[in-house]
Amino acid sequence: MSKTNVELSIKGESIQSLYGYYLTDTFLVNRRYQRKLVWTLDEKRSFIDSVIKGYPVPLILLADIVSNNARRLEIIDGMQRLNAIMSFIEQEFDVNNEYFNLDSIADTKLQMDDGKLVQKGKPMAREICANIARYQIPLSVFQEKGASHVDEVFRRLNANGRHLSKQELRQAGATSKFASLVRRISCSIRGDSSATDILNLSAMKNISITSKNLSYGINVDDVFWIKNNIITRESLRESNDEEIIADIVAWTSIGKSLRSSSDILNQLYGFEVNDNDSSLAQQVEIAIQKINEEQVALNIQIVFDKLISILDASEKTFNALLFEKQQAKISRYFQIVYLTIFELVIVQGKDISNMSGLVKALNKSGDKLIKLSQGGGNWSAKEKQSSIEMLEGPLKKYFAKSKNNDPTRQQWITRLENILMQSSTEQSLYDFKMGLHSLTKDAKFDKALFSKIIKTLTAMANTMPGASGYCIIGIADAKRSASAFEKRYGVAGTSYSNYWITGVDAEADTYHNGVDTYFTKITQLIHSQPISDRDKDYIARNITTVSYFNKTVIILKIESGQVPSFYDGQYFVRHGSNIAEVPPVNFSNLFSRFPQVPQT
Repeated sequence: MSKTNVELSIKGESIQSLYGYYLTDTFLVNRRYQRKLVWTLDEKRSFIDSVIKGYPVPLILLADIVSNNARRLEIIDGMQRLNAIMSFIEQEFDVNNEYFNLDSIADTKLQMDDGKLVQKGKPMAREICANIARYQIPLSVFQEKGASHVDEVFRRLNANGRHLSKQELRQAGATSKFASLVRRISCSIRGDSSATDILNLSAMKNISITSKNLSYGINVDDVFWIKNNIITRESLRESNDEEIIADIVAWTSIGKSLRSSSDILNQLYGFEVNDNDSSLAQQVEIAIQKINEEQVALNIQIVFDKLISILDASEKTFNALLFEKQQAKISRYFQIVYLTIFELVIVQGKDISNMSGLVKALNKSGDKLIKLSQGGGNWSAKEKQSSIEMLEGPLKKYFAKSKNNDPTRQQWITRLENILMQSSTEQSLYDFKMGLHSLTKDAKFDKALFSKIIKTLTAMANTMPGASGYCIIGIADAKRSASAFEKRYGVAGTSYSNYWITGVDAEADTYHNGVDTYFTKITQLIHSQPISDRDKDYIARNITTVSYFNKTVIILKIESGQVPSFYDGQYFVRHGSNIAEVPPVNFSNLFSRFPQVPQT
């Protein structure tokens, strides 16, 4: 690309060429400012129909960047449109009951011949598909001059508010601790979290939010906020869930004197500053720094897990638990219940001591105990605090001083679900095993399988500097495996996304007299593995057991060190779900990725 003062290129590019870019992972999505993938199936079909009929479509804006020493195109505007094109070509939906004909272009025919794509349903006429492939999509490509440059382009593009909601504009490109926490926690609760902010466009479909029950992505009806009738589907599209999380993060960090309103949110994100007071954005940054960013996230996650446990025990949605008749716009009621539990669990250090009593106390509390005004968007701190105190009185008798001094060992409901979803976009950093015994009766502990797990962890550590790799024992990644487990132990797995949480309890009880002994055996075996002392120490210190709806899973974790990790004198890397040995000829390339070589 030739350089000019504006360094801007505007051109048409055929859909066939764009698909070629897609296959080579040229398109990148930066989740720090990009909105969620939320187009419905009808919206995707409508866009493809426009292409079929030759109608003009909006311009797609890309930033020309260098990533991992290769040229990439970061999508600034047009992610939904590009996703619609690629997912239609790859047979993920039909238009007028016809699927894209894979025989129409060379790339899809090759994919089909290699078994990577399978023609579905009734193929569209090849002539129509050839015209689709030739259709010229208008592109505007500019030379990226750093992250702040891209952020500013994105903000200006959407500054008129026609493209993004108010909350999406607040979050777009924001790099503060507050904004990062809101983004991370919101993704975790929705289920569309990813291990990194930068993803290939091809990975985004795995965490797309759809109103149809497709074979990929996240069904919007399964998202916590929609499942519990707290906000509407349209509100989720507008990121109203993130406004709720922003309110919670601010209230639990700064203190109990912050009203809720659109202008307060603007101030928290640094959009509006009151000259008479210190900046709210600065206040919340300092408060988060004092508590510690990770601790703030953990505290909020722990309380969400408690709330999910309460709803599970009640066998009701949040809306149905609080009200006799279904209510609309209950996000404020949610905040009152959430912040009351936060006060009892985090601030006062208590835990639920009587779940059935707590469920009864919360039953119809929205009708009986929580009294909120029906005003507009401005919600006073006084009303919020008085409502929390009013609810705390009847609830506190069902809590007692916690006996668990380590909150990270409590239920990991949302955190585990978060890891499961991240694995769909970063396969090389996640591995899952149901257990360490085969499903045959009286099977011995499989030491070879355990050694392979440790070898896999070292390969994960070599993926990139700063990488975190996980192997989770107690999870099946195929339904047939979960069914075989149930047949062997009589325990049904708990499904989430495309995984089944089977737990290690049955295996541990059968062969090791309980989870504690099983856990101890695994910890001891780590120290016998042919890996570096640094990796032995890290894996052994960070192994943990967590509970997911009364099923225990064991999490093994590794992080990259200053030098590559080895197993039995050899170096391995992981590509997808496979590991490969690094030959000596590639050692220099492997070592060049890491900060320093140990001194001799």
